Amino acid sequence: MSQFKDHLLRIKLIHDKDVQEGYGCVYLLHALSKKYPNAEKEWGWQYVFPARNISIDPRLGIERRHHVDQPVINKGIKGGV
Repeated sequence: MSQFKDHLLRIKLIHDKDVQEGYGCVYLLHALSKKYPNAEKEWGWQYVFPARNISIDPRLGIERRHHVDQPVINKGIKGGV
C-alpha cells in the first residue's frame, strides 16, 4: 500500500474518533452547509492534512480540528522528495 493511502487510513481513524467525541466536523461555506447539511462530518469533506490537536474555531467558537498550516505541509513534502 502506498504511503499516502496509509496516511489516509490513519487520518480516517482520527476522524472517526473525533466524530465519536463530538468534534469531527470541518468548516464549510454557508452555501455548502445548506446544500449538504451533513457534509461537515462526512469523511470525504475532511482535511487530508489535519492539525494534530482540536482547537477553537475563531469564527464560530466551536471546538474542531483544523488543517495544518501550509508551511508544515511544504516542509513535509520537501522532506519526502
